[in-house]
Amino acid sequence: MMVLASRTAVLSPPVRFVWKALMRPDVHPCNRGFAWPVMFEDATLPRVVESSEFDRVVWSSPWPTVPDVLVQFDLRPETRLRWTLLAHAPAPSERAIEWLREQVSHLVNVDLRQALGY
Repeated sequence: MMVLASRTAVLSPPVRFVWKALMRPDVHPCNRGFAWPVMFEDATLPRVVESSEFDRVVWSSPWPTVPDVLVQFDLRPETRLRWTLLAHAPAPSERAIEWLREQVSHLVNVDLRQALGY
């Protein structure tokens, strides 16, 4: 698989809370009665295709227009969360990659932070 984009964010909550939230995108981490993340138009909730406890979570594509893309989340000490967009060749267009990067960036830096209450 090829890497389309990758970024790292430092989050406040402990690694185990972030990992649990990533493992259950259908359940709000603070049990507030609604799902996280807030999915964009035409997106669906991803499913977990691979995981390693407190270390890694890989999601299926939540975007029907690019179903072969995976989102890999790697967690490190001090709650460093690295997300990586992966795809098989041929890669989506540069415009599509930029759109996907913005979607995942919003998911991590806005939705996840708000869902965890930090």
